[in-house]
Amino acid sequence: MAPPHCEIHFDNNPQGVFHGGQIMSGSVELRLDKPKLVNDFRLVISGRADVRWVQQKGRDRKTYIGEEELLRAETKLIPQSNTEIPAGIHTYNFASPIPLHVPTSFEGEHGKIRYTVRAILDRPWKLDQACTAQFTVLKSLNLNHRIDTLKVRKKETLVKTFYFWPCTSSPLRIEAEIPMSGYVPGQRIPITVMLQNASSTSVTSINSSLQRKVSYISQRPRELIRVVGKSLASVVTTVTHDESNTYYQQLEIPSIAPTGKCSVLAIEYILKVKVHVNGLHSNPKIKFPITIGTIPFTSSPARIIAPTSLSGGCTDEIDTLPTAPQLQRSVNTNEDSPPPCYEEAMTGVTINANDDESNAIGFQVSKFESGKHK
Repeated sequence: MAPPHCEIHFDNNPQGVFHGGQIMSGSVELRLDKPKLVNDFRLVISGRADVRWVQQKGRDRKTYIGEEELLRAETKLIPQSNTEIPAGIHTYNFASPIPLHVPTSFEGEHGKIRYTVRAILDRPWKLDQACTAQFTVLKSLNLNHRIDTLKVRKKETLVKTFYFWPCTSSPLRIEAEIPMSGYVPGQRIPITVMLQNASSTSVTSINSSLQRKVSYISQRPRELIRVVGKSLASVVTTVTHDESNTYYQQLEIPSIAPTGKCSVLAIEYILKVKVHVNGLHSNPKIKFPITIGTIPFTSSPARIIAPTSLSGGCTDEIDTLPTAPQLQRSVNTNEDSPPPCYEEAMTGVTINANDDESNAIGFQVSKFESGKHK
């Protein structure tokens, strides 16, 4: 005799990707081959941030844990308790708002921000049976709300000297500049690097990269922060004349989650400009904090690169992957401004949503963005 089977579907959204502020709606389909007496059949919508890692020093082994409940809503799918559900196929509709403030979904090396919909059959004198589906949340981050700090030209200067015993070389002067520090996926960061090299050490190349910094924050047995970095995109320029020259680069931002944090997990981005030099010397670096948003500035910044204009909006690089639903335009958004896009907000990690269910009555697979090193 076939066991009960349950599936959770999202309306007009097979990937289950939602923006904060949207209404998540869907249905629970329950198939029974015979009548089933239940105490209750309920739906629990939840979101949690969890971090966990093990740290060992000699014989001392400690597990660090952090957790935060981000979202919880519960509703009854059947009106009365202690009800017999007849055999057949039963469909139960649901709808719930996604709060604006909850952070973007994330799956990382030592933690995750995960949202689930769980249908629970509460059976008398027996263990509960449940079916779980994950859904992805993309928190809106409108760059126009921070225009005074993000839409400002950033410039950093570094002077590097090289030690040759018993002398020190003349300086290598590096000046890096970007027109602003807020971007959305699909846009390009224009980078200007000016070199003035009075030393005898040659500069070979300039490597600019977008780095993601994930901070995992434990609460037990004590507060501790573990940081994991990863390079997401880079551009390299060969240097042919470093005595005095200016170089231009454009770094395209891939489909990545916006900058965000909760009490146990924080996601930040950094633009790192590294100048590679000959010999056994350390390569000088300049870093800019970068904010990744979901709604771009209403007008393009002044361009500092003549050959290619700034590019915004979606790219065609991964045109076979589904796109997340786009945000509705803000009243402050210019209609000519390119909207943010996500080829597939969560890629690379396949998760059976019912792996943690001891009495699962369904099998549903979700994909999430990987924070792991590949």
